[in-house]
Amino acid sequence: MNRRLGGDASLNAPIRDDGESGEWMDWLVSDAPSQERLLAEHEESDNRHQALIGALDVLNERERRIFEARRLADDPITLEDLASEFGVSRERVRQIEVRAFEKVQKAVKNSIATLEQPKETPAVSTTVH
Repeated sequence: MNRRLGGDASLNAPIRDDGESGEWMDWLVSDAPSQERLLAEHEESDNRHQALIGALDVLNERERRIFEARRLADDPITLEDLASEFGVSRERVRQIEVRAFEKVQKAVKNSIATLEQPKETPAVSTTVH
């Protein structure tokens, strides 16, 4: 049994003695995304979530309720149900939803633009007296 196992071997050792077939490490390929990529995706997701949460603050209570019920819910509430809740027509609820979406979209874009702006460094005076 010990002879079969052959002890420890380097992953950088050639597969065959001719040296042209590559190393054992070449056969170790992971299909999983790299840790750097996972971290970047997680940070981007967090940034988007924070931008959305901040953008919802631009809505009044009615707009927020309609927006969340129609756009953020797993099972969206119908226009008819929201119209009954607020005592307005379905068309009015749809208009409020569209306006709320536009407000949120603009607020998210502004938030992202603010995050992407490079920080300004103070100017250094180079005048000679």
